[in-house]
Amino acid sequence: MRGKIVIAGGTGALGTLLSNAYTEQGREVVVLGRSGADVSGKAKHVHWNGHTISDWAGELEGATAVVNLAGRSIDTRFTAKHKREIVESRVMSTAVIGEAISHCRHPPAVWVNAGGISIYTPSAAIRTEHDLPEGTDFLAQVSQQWETAFANAATPMTRKVQLRIGAVLLSEGGMLGPLVKLTKLGLGGTVGHGDQYVSWIHGDDFVKLVDWLIQNGHISGVVHASSPNPVTNADFMQALRKRVGAPVGIPTPAWAVRLGAWFIGTEPQLALDGRRVVSHVLEEAGFQFDFPEIQDALHHLML
Repeated sequence: MRGKIVIAGGTGALGTLLSNAYTEQGREVVVLGRSGADVSGKAKHVHWNGHTISDWAGELEGATAVVNLAGRSIDTRFTAKHKREIVESRVMSTAVIGEAISHCRHPPAVWVNAGGISIYTPSAAIRTEHDLPEGTDFLAQVSQQWETAFANAATPMTRKVQLRIGAVLLSEGGMLGPLVKLTKLGLGGTVGHGDQYVSWIHGDDFVKLVDWLIQNGHISGVVHASSPNPVTNADFMQALRKRVGAPVGIPTPAWAVRLGAWFIGTEPQLALDGRRVVSHVLEEAGFQFDFPEIQDALHHLML
């Protein structure tokens, strides 16, 4: 399957990662984004607003796959305005892609749609695709509405894969950069109690997984995009300190996280809550992670 790959929300960190990987393979890549049209790079950039059908919909015709990564960042204060933007950016983009696919004479073979592991309640209990989502907080509600929009899209000729994505570790961007800076300053201790789980995946494994899902026509439904070895925050920070050569790390108690979150304009629960998510689907299907252990992942990302 060497046809066109369409990436919605493809100008973000994950979209760029995926786009670069496919263009380096010589694949035809179309990025749907809110910036103006651009064909100067290896990928073709097409404007879309994420909620109405326009010329971009024609790019789906005959595509091998559409990967939807669109969604406003959750790294912000959950004001009423921001909550509305977070929900609408995910639900509306998913719904309009479904509408566009339904109008295709030759619809994409597969549609991979992003989702969040925050659909589960914060817990140390292991959660797989076979567990029913039981989360009730705002982020869980976002994930539920997001997945409902995907499930309700009538695309009988297009295989659908619902990804629930853990924290994607990148060499540039994402959560790792700020943590490395703090750790080098001696502030890389546990966050809160430190027993909250970090479900993570190396960026290269994320790309490998998306491509594997596109190639394997027997996989559909919910898939957890997360390493088979989630770790506690305490273990994550210990591995990071070891990697950067920091002998000590001052802990950040929960009250300080809440205070700091208020100052920098984000939500403390993003750091204090954790979910322990693994994939039975990938294990049973024989998918092999290149970086299943956090120590190896950090070593590779921070060469």
